[in-house]
Amino acid sequence: MKKIYLWVLVILLLGACQTKTNYEPDIKSFRIDHKAIRTWLDNYMDAVKTADIERILSYESEDICYLTPNQPLFSGKENLRKWLLAYFNYFSPSERLDLMNFEVFGDFAYLKGKYTINARIKHSGEEITDKGKFINFYKRQNNGSWICTQSIWNSDNRSFDLHSLIPADFSGNWKLDLTKSTTLPDVISSTLVINQRGSDLNINRTYEIKDKKLLISSFSYTIGSETQSKSETGTLTTKSSWDSDKQTLTIIETLLSEKSGKKQEYKRTTGYSLTAKGEILNIISDDILPEGSLTPKNERHSEMVYSKL
Repeated sequence: MKKIYLWVLVILLLGACQTKTNYEPDIKSFRIDHKAIRTWLDNYMDAVKTADIERILSYESEDICYLTPNQPLFSGKENLRKWLLAYFNYFSPSERLDLMNFEVFGDFAYLKGKYTINARIKHSGEEITDKGKFINFYKRQNNGSWICTQSIWNSDNRSFDLHSLIPADFSGNWKLDLTKSTTLPDVISSTLVINQRGSDLNINRTYEIKDKKLLISSFSYTIGSETQSKSETGTLTTKSSWDSDKQTLTIIETLLSEKSGKKQEYKRTTGYSLTAKGEILNIISDDILPEGSLTPKNERHSEMVYSKL
């Protein structure tokens, strides 16, 4: 009886080893697909060189998924459009994609490759080079062409990703949402017009205050630098910096003045951040006032929430 069981087991194992898949590689078809994928790579590189976002999107599926290094994954053409817009606004890049391996499984395929990116930061002219590897997944279209459905890559440089160098972009027209803000008393409305180019920031602000004329002011900053100016009111020192991931901006303004022979210091720390996929601007300010000010503990706190127009 044991011998019979042993022979049955051997037969089953041999049958399993001889099982064939339904997919039989066809050399001619593989060569056609290989050429089509190489054409995809060439077209993609050319579109990057000309910063043609819509052309790049035409090579991607509607539910394209990017698994980016050091950032959350995202999917969909609209999110990719925003990601590419930030990329091309900050850099003038060229990319080289070298094919290492390519496999086709019916109407699906994947490739492994290496990339080299040469990018110039537009506002500074600084040149940056990155090298790494990537894997793309593709789906065949009815006309025989291929579109990318997923892309994942990482740099050969430790903890480096070109896109993570791009700071948050606060550019746009903004309107104060009074229902979500704690701000100065008697403020009826406020608008901001922000123009940003890399780390250079220009802010035009208006305040409409009850029973007073419209208050208009303009400010310019180069983030990461320190400036000092003198006027009749005293010496104003302004320091500005990005946080570690360049998504939050902090501006510290210190005014030193002298009144009746007594030196006084006024300090304001303001943080700028974006939420709701860049549609909401949050501005939080903390003031330290000179001794003798009427506010409790000589401190003042305000939170202003602006919506993009």
